[in-house]
Amino acid sequence: MMVVDDDPVCRDFLRTLLGYRGHQTCEAADGGTALSLARRRPPDAVITDVMMPHIDGYELARRLRIQPATRHIPIAFSTAHYGRDEIEPMARACGVRDVIFKPAQPGMVLATIDALLGSGSVTEQAAGLAGSVDAAGAVSLGRQPVCPADDLTDHWRNLVTDCADRLAETHQLTRSGMWDLDPESGMIVLSTGLCDLLRLPSARVGLDQLRQRVHPDDLARLLTIAGKVWRTGEADRTEIRVAAMDGIVHELIVSCRATTPGRRAGEAPRTMRGVAQDVTQIRHAQRAGQQAQAQWDAERRAADTFHRAVLPRELPAAPGVELGAIYLAAPERLDIGTGWYDVQQVDGGRILLSVGEVAGHDQPAAAAIASILAALRAYAHEDPDPARLLTRLNRLLIASLPGDTFATAVVAIYDPETGLLCLANAGHPVPLLLLPGEAGDPAVVALRREDPALGVFPDAEFSGQHLPMAAGSVLCAYTDGLIDRHSGPQASDARRLPQVAVRALGDLEADRSWPLPDAQELAERIVREMLGGDSPDDDVCLAVLWVSE
Repeated sequence: MMVVDDDPVCRDFLRTLLGYRGHQTCEAADGGTALSLARRRPPDAVITDVMMPHIDGYELARRLRIQPATRHIPIAFSTAHYGRDEIEPMARACGVRDVIFKPAQPGMVLATIDALLGSGSVTEQAAGLAGSVDAAGAVSLGRQPVCPADDLTDHWRNLVTDCADRLAETHQLTRSGMWDLDPESGMIVLSTGLCDLLRLPSARVGLDQLRQRVHPDDLARLLTIAGKVWRTGEADRTEIRVAAMDGIVHELIVSCRATTPGRRAGEAPRTMRGVAQDVTQIRHAQRAGQQAQAQWDAERRAADTFHRAVLPRELPAAPGVELGAIYLAAPERLDIGTGWYDVQQVDGGRILLSVGEVAGHDQPAAAAIASILAALRAYAHEDPDPARLLTRLNRLLIASLPGDTFATAVVAIYDPETGLLCLANAGHPVPLLLLPGEAGDPAVVALRREDPALGVFPDAEFSGQHLPMAAGSVLCAYTDGLIDRHSGPQASDARRLPQVAVRALGDLEADRSWPLPDAQELAERIVREMLGGDSPDDDVCLAVLWVSE
């Protein structure tokens, strides 16, 4: 089974259910990766999210359907953004038979999986049978022996009948049909499917009548292509809009081929024929997806603008300390980033640094950032002790935010006069502290593990850790978007971060073109190497404090 979803939580959920059924799974975070995996080893079935970056679920289904090796694979959509009435017509248009609506009940998902695998075996057997017919030159079916000469006529008749039935069923499922130009009468002869689709009283249509039903913007292009096909003999296709007798406009892909029955080399064509497919539902689904994407993009831009507005516009300047900070939003996510960083100067010239993240990616979670930062900035001027700050902030979240909202944070205060760092951690990834080593190489200091997250336990207690920071020491506090990658060679980067930071620090110190120390450049180099040139899967915050003297 292949599971395609850009949300790792959804992939984990489906992988667990599939494992419970005893199925093996392969996973992909986007449609491009899924196509690569399917080409190497076609799966028995595919469950794919609809809205994904780059190649979405619709395009993935379309590409799987047009490849001979994967066209038989049953596909199910999973979605949290569409209702049943919206998604089911789009699914049918893409050749997708089942839809899983998020949040999904395990029983419903298991039933869908069983139905998918059941349909897949039948479809694959049918595809294999068709291949056997082609390989045997349409004389034998499957493993049946070649027929005696006396029975060839009956077998050919049965084979033609079977192919005609399959073709009719294909036309019905794909909303398509055939057309032929009658050279004697100059009439277009339509198949039953096309005739019914356009609500025509007769299968024979005059060219003038057809011109009246083709959209004026498409008619000239259709005539141009038909003329080129007639002159060159090379088949072509185009897309046109045609009004049916009931006034409904259909969007058709029309192929055109010039031909002559029993034609000899160099002989001019005497007629034209082709196939037309109704892609109205597919085009409606594509436009709906584009509109939804545009709406999500607009909402995401508005949320990102609000998010950046609550972060510091500039960092304070303090003697003996260099500061740098980066915030990167995940460009392909449709939800909202909820990480933050904050750096401020408090009484006595001390620097208070905080980095944190609110659970969730919805609007209430994003709004909670503003409340948390406002409280942190206010509390810091009364008592900047990191442990007591987290204790007060925890009580605030318990009292003022919804019961399922919680946050993680690390708060640190550095005193340039004493060179002392004090920090406290509430469920957040452990910061990275680099101290000057004896041999000139930075030494990584193992900091204490975190206390509970904020907003979970009303009586939670938080403890501080005190460490000296000599000149050349660096503190890096970050959100998990920097170290947690969902796929690729940089997946689960927590163990790479110390190596990357030490290397970036050494390279920067060796680079004489940069005035030392430059905390902002150090932060940018760390993020650049951690991401490896890719966009982040989650929003990234990194704050750097570099003691210069």
